[in-house]
Amino acid sequence: MGKFDFSQVINRRGTDSYKWDAADRDVGNTDTIQMGCADMDFKCPPEIIAELQKVLDHGVLGYATLCKQYQEGIVNWYQKRHQVTLQPDWILYVSRIVVACSVLVNFFTQKGDKVILNSPYYPPLNDVTSDSYREVIDPPLIEKDGRYVMDLEALEKQVDEHTKLMILVSPHNPTTRIWTQEELQAVGDFCVKHDLLLFVDEIHADFARKGQHFVSTAALTGPIRDRLIIVNAPAKTFNVMGCATSYLIIPNEDLRKRFEHALNAAGESDANAFGNAMMRVAYQQCEYYIDEANEYIDGNEDYLRQELQSIFPDAVVKPREGTYLIWIDFTKVFASEEACKDFFVNKAKVNVLMGSHFGPNFDGFVRINIGCPRATLEEVVRRLRTAR
Repeated sequence: MGKFDFSQVINRRGTDSYKWDAADRDVGNTDTIQMGCADMDFKCPPEIIAELQKVLDHGVLGYATLCKQYQEGIVNWYQKRHQVTLQPDWILYVSRIVVACSVLVNFFTQKGDKVILNSPYYPPLNDVTSDSYREVIDPPLIEKDGRYVMDLEALEKQVDEHTKLMILVSPHNPTTRIWTQEELQAVGDFCVKHDLLLFVDEIHADFARKGQHFVSTAALTGPIRDRLIIVNAPAKTFNVMGCATSYLIIPNEDLRKRFEHALNAAGESDANAFGNAMMRVAYQQCEYYIDEANEYIDGNEDYLRQELQSIFPDAVVKPREGTYLIWIDFTKVFASEEACKDFFVNKAKVNVLMGSHFGPNFDGFVRINIGCPRATLEEVVRRLRTAR
């Protein structure tokens, strides 16, 4: 037994939870199991809760400045977990990853410029780009030998002088791919060749299936380091999205200063007391939590994969390398995405994210969040089997 009990079922309804309360409003009932939003149903580590309690006990919830453990903890974490040496001054505060992407798009590109984002993509990154009147170039990932890969040859034909930025999610959401060193270097070389900035979202970096190894783009060398912007957060790792504390890693000094200026211009410069409290202990005291979470999630995957193959023999459950998500092809099971959604949401009362949520090429796919107690998955399976 580990230090943390991931089997505890916690009722999150009535807590203004985006995953549960907002989704309940969308489906129109409170009888549906919410498996869509990438938000785990586990408590965060007790060390973080204790540190947050100290803030509440103090009772003054005023403006905050970054704690000394902020940069120090990030540097030590990347060295220990990812074997990458960062410099403290490379690190900038930002509240959320999508905010960082929005600032980048709006301050480093112009209306009408083009931004590369492979589908299936993480929808908020597409939204902040297209809503800012930038054109999204969407070269879909392709399957090769059972794994999703980037088609840089096809992308060569789409890039022109108006293309300014490439957005990469690593590990990839929703396909769960952990990009190899060679794949990342190829992307870096591509961006250098075409004079592109490379923005990399590494928020799922600490989740890896046993036998898999995450490679950070911070490990890349050569000219790409002068145009590299990495964004990450302890949010997924310790299930503390509500603390709204993320960070940027920008090795190039000039680019970093420009980004810091853009953050200030966007009013995005203040830390918050709860994020500070979390950062004081998360990377320093809670490594056991992510180690145990990975093991528990691997077990959840093994269970759900076996059950889904029994219930839906024609479904293709894609290999999972990282994240706590499962990506499934139901195109041979249901005649349309509408039929797939009707089965899950209306008949089985299991709410998942449909493939069209992630771009125009993946109707009939489904993403399921397995960062939950096993009992929740067992109830999902029971409902799916009964509805089938």
